[in-house]
Amino acid sequence: MRITIVIAGLAGGGAERVAVNLANAWSNRGYQTTVLTLSQNGRPSAYKIDESVAVRDVGWPRGGREYELNGSAVAPIVRGFYANDSTILMPDITMLALLRFAILRTEPDVVVSFITQTNVRVLAALNESKVPVIPCEVTDQRRIDMGNWKRPRDMYYRHAAHVVATDPVIADWLSARGAKAISIHNPLHTPPTPISPKQNMRKRVITMSRLSMEKRVEWIVRAFASLAENHPDWDLEIYGYGPQQNFLEHLAEDLAPPTRIRVCRFCRDSYRILSDAHIFVSASWIEGYGNSIWEALACGVPVIAIDAGPSIRRLVRHEVDGLVINGEGVPELAAALERLMSDDVERERFAANAPDVVKRFSMQAALQQWNELLAPFHTR
Repeated sequence: MRITIVIAGLAGGGAERVAVNLANAWSNRGYQTTVLTLSQNGRPSAYKIDESVAVRDVGWPRGGREYELNGSAVAPIVRGFYANDSTILMPDITMLALLRFAILRTEPDVVVSFITQTNVRVLAALNESKVPVIPCEVTDQRRIDMGNWKRPRDMYYRHAAHVVATDPVIADWLSARGAKAISIHNPLHTPPTPISPKQNMRKRVITMSRLSMEKRVEWIVRAFASLAENHPDWDLEIYGYGPQQNFLEHLAEDLAPPTRIRVCRFCRDSYRILSDAHIFVSASWIEGYGNSIWEALACGVPVIAIDAGPSIRRLVRHEVDGLVINGEGVPELAAALERLMSDDVERERFAANAPDVVKRFSMQAALQQWNELLAPFHTR
């Protein structure tokens, strides 16, 4: 079977990690797998891609060549705009024609795409091609205002072979809008066995995310800083990259003693960091799944997470392996941190329960669901 995975780029992020995990798994299974990016433009992937996986890039933005951008390619795309009440996409016509050519060149039996805008673009680009498309929604669409993309999303998703969401609640919401949606949790690798014991003399609170407003890392900085003086043996480490990096670095300098809060770069090897952590914190207001939360639990790290959707409540079992905070504010986050930083016994109890997540949401179970979903398209 030929599978083409389409994603905008391969920077460090949850969707990118899932796309690479699936590509490697499918290639190892013997499928001819291609990862097609829109705008990678020669930059290395944040995650290791097996050599057996073909990697191609559209190279957007650029002009179209005659064999990519012509009437035969453009006409079905434009007809799709009108049929789906989505002429708002007309300015993307060059990109979509290039994308159509690049996808069809891989001769796929099925296309799997990631992230809403890319999903819509793939469906629009392949209009009338008869190539089945499976868009993957990696966030909680119920919480997002898609603006001008809302109508194209709802219309084009009705033409998808399936739409995969990370949680049943999100899948039901998409189904109510006409999509053939199902839920498959993210396929994530388990940590190395055995996990290294925590040997750091200082205790560490860890967060890993994109450093952007929706992740609300600022709240974690402010909450920890309010407790730092009373807990001199604890540090906060922030891993990731994004537009708020400089802001967070200056905020940490202003609010906490030197070196107590460190803003670190994105780390590909998350398990190396998490294996020596004592608490993991997420303050995000929206999560489709929570890859880093899953990985922290898998490493036996208790999690404190603000309730950011149904997947968080499934991953983190409140009062069993972590704390799910319903209140949305720095004081509630600080109170949860204070509770676990002050109580070694409770923290260790949560830590002992946390690795159950590997059984509750295993990579094998996710891949089995994907195999069943792909079976009808297995023609060669």
